[in-house]
This record gives sequence, C-alpha cells and structure tokens, in this order.
Amino acid sequence: MKRVLPALSLLCLLILLAAGAGCTTEAPPAANLSVSELADQYLAKAGTIRDYRAEYVVTSGRTGDDPGYARIMYDYKSPSFARMEVLESGSRLPGTFATTNGTSTAWYNADSGTFDLSSRTDIRREYDYQSMVRQIVSDRGFSIIDRDRSDSRDRSLIEVVTAPWSDEYTPYISSRVRAWVEPSTGLAWMILTYYDPTTGPTLPPGMSTPTLTPATPGAESAGSITRSDVPNREVQYESIEVNCGLADSYFDFVAPEGSEPRCVPRYVNYVEPPRTDTSVPITRPLPGGVRYSLNESDSGRTIEMYPGEVLEIDLRVIPTLAYRWIMPTEGSGLELMNAGTFSLMPEDIEVTPYSFKSIPGYYRMRFLAVGEGTTVFDGIFALDGCDIGNAKRFNLTVHVVARE
Repeated sequence: MKRVLPALSLLCLLILLAAGAGCTTEAPPAANLSVSELADQYLAKAGTIRDYRAEYVVTSGRTGDDPGYARIMYDYKSPSFARMEVLESGSRLPGTFATTNGTSTAWYNADSGTFDLSSRTDIRREYDYQSMVRQIVSDRGFSIIDRDRSDSRDRSLIEVVTAPWSDEYTPYISSRVRAWVEPSTGLAWMILTYYDPTTGPTLPPGMSTPTLTPATPGAESAGSITRSDVPNREVQYESIEVNCGLADSYFDFVAPEGSEPRCVPRYVNYVEPPRTDTSVPITRPLPGGVRYSLNESDSGRTIEMYPGEVLEIDLRVIPTLAYRWIMPTEGSGLELMNAGTFSLMPEDIEVTPYSFKSIPGYYRMRFLAVGEGTTVFDGIFALDGCDIGNAKRFNLTVHVVARE
C-alpha cells in the first residue's frame, strides 16, 4: 500500500501538469483585447455568419420637426443577397423595399406604387452597417476608446478617423465612424458617424457643404478641423438573428398587387439606331440644308416629307446632368444620319458650379427620308430610361411620301 500511494500521487501530478500545459478554449475578455486581438476575434466570428436578419433604427443629427428617423429591416445572405424594407420613416412610406441577388436590384416605392427592376442603388453600401463595420475592422486602422461589460457581454467602442472628409466607409461624407462591436459574436450593435466641420467657409475642391453637426467650441483657427460631439447619423440595432437559413428565393422580387413598373422596358432597353453619315459634326450646318428644324414646341405635330429630305430635331438638355433624351421610333421611312449633344458657350458666360444650368445645351438628331413610310417618335427626357410621370416628352409623326 505504501508503494501504491506515491505512484498514484505522481500520476495525478502528471495529469495536472498536462492539463496546465494545454491551450485554453476560452477567448480572453474584450476588456483585455488589443486592437489586433479584437480584429482577429471579431473577423473570425463574423466569418461564420452565413446569413442574418436584423432590425435597426437610424436617426440623423438634424434637429426640429424632422430628425431623419427611420426603422429598417435588413436581411443578408452570403455571398451577395440582400433585402431592405422600410418599417417606419419620416420621409418614406412604410412598405418601400429593395432586394438584390448581387447582380440585379429591384426597388419598390410604396409612395408611388411603382417598381424599378433595374435600380442602380447599392443596397449593401446604403443599408448594410454590419458590412461597413466589418470593413473598418478588417482594415485595422481603428482605435479602441471605450469598453462595456453590461448585459454579461463584452463590447468595445472603436473609432476610425478619416478626417478631414471621406466616403471610404459611408455612402455620404463623414470624418469619423464609431461602432460598439462585440468580438465574441462578430456583430456591431451601434454605429455613429460624424462630420467634423471646419470653422472657415473653405471646403475641399469639388465638395458641397454636407449636413453639419454642432461643433465643439474653441476651434484653434479658421480652417481647422473641429471635432463634433453630435453624430450626423446614429444606427441602433434592436435585433440580429444569425444563420437562420434564409433561402435564395427569399430575395426574389415579387411585385406588390396593384403596382406598376416605374421604368417602361422600351425606354430601359433603348438602343439608338446606327448612324449612317457622321461626316458633318453635329454642331455644323448640314450642306444642302434641312427640310424641317424642330424643337420641343413642335411636339405632337404630324409632318410630311419627300425621300432625300432631312429632318433635324433640337431638344434642350442640361449639361453634366445624367438625364438624357431617349427617342424610340416605330415604323419606316426615316434613317438616322447623325446625333449628339452640344452646348452653346458664349464667351461672355462665366461658368461656375451655380450657373451651369443657364448654359444652353441641346441634343440634336438628324434623319434622312429614304423611302415611303410612316415613323412615329415617342421620346422622353429621363434618367436610366425611367418614365417618372412628369418627364418631358417629344412626340412626332412623319409621313414620307413619293413625289408626284
């Protein structure tokens, strides 16, 4: 018995030593994490999230009757499915939603009861704050400025500074982004963005004045950056459910009953007919002249032409504006010779960012009558081929007849 006890004690000691030499499976508390450790733990957990459903409230730094309040439901599935729906808002009717499979995006506007199947809105950049924070953490340019262990969860307040101004992380101009992050889950629960203004009127070249937030008193000098105590946007997540098994089909667009397309297919898919004669610049008079020279005031007319005659149409545009004239035609008898936009730039006009609308700009089309037939024009001045109801229009009917 005396020999057994020492052997048993030695065995117990070896077991204890082996256990002590092993790796711990518990992550260190957030209160002890460095920037690098927080990033590693956060990204590792975020990488296990295949999909999630979330609801958050967003408010702006504006004051008064319209604080810019909205409640949003946002769903995501890897790698690129996303859906956003407005639940409450001071500016949009609840029920407005957008959905994307990463290739195409559909948007339904509950205010107008219309939908757009080719929306250019980047849903993830505009509404996915989890993705935004993940990018900030991944870039590892943040600092840890506070810790919180309430609710038995360790959360850290991180901040990235992009002063003076940047849209690197936000879809609008900001100078700082803060976020309360939870390394143990790879989630962010509150995001605050700031615009730290200058005390002087000078802005970076090409930038207009963003929404300002109250600045901290005591600026050092005119033109210096003043840190704001009030965020220009605050996003508070109220619920996040991860890995809930969302199907791909959940992100398919289903048009609400009674809704109509905002973009008429023939305008969205419009392709300008090939040009047959580009020898004369669109700004130069055409040798031999034209039979008709029409503008917007001629919309609705019916005209008659003979083969060999030329029709010229000049329609007003605003230089640099993304809106354009889209002119689908049906029928026969006409052939496009040349087309293009141009601006009249008198030497006495001083172009500034505020006077560009006064510069006369035109979209000109020249058609050659090539044979008997009737052509009907049904054009709109629109963005992305969408007839938004009050778009300017140009309608014309052209009969090409044989000479007697």
